[in-house]
Amino acid sequence: MKESLIRKADRMLEDRAPEPQMRFVWWDLDETYDMVEARIRARIASGEASENDEFVTFTWRRPEGEGPHD
Repeated sequence: MKESLIRKADRMLEDRAPEPQMRFVWWDLDETYDMVEARIRARIASGEASENDEFVTFTWRRPEGEGPHD
């Protein structure tokens, strides 16, 4: 009986959980993995994203001479 109550509670929590979304994060070349991970954790902490979301990181290079530091 106790186990069935636990399963019922788990189902209720799953039903109330927000639907996972796919989030896209830009990873600049001068950042480390820890820096990107910190930005993702900050989004979750601020409520902008959920722990259930999937995060996809992208990195890219600007063409030479077109960046803010060139």
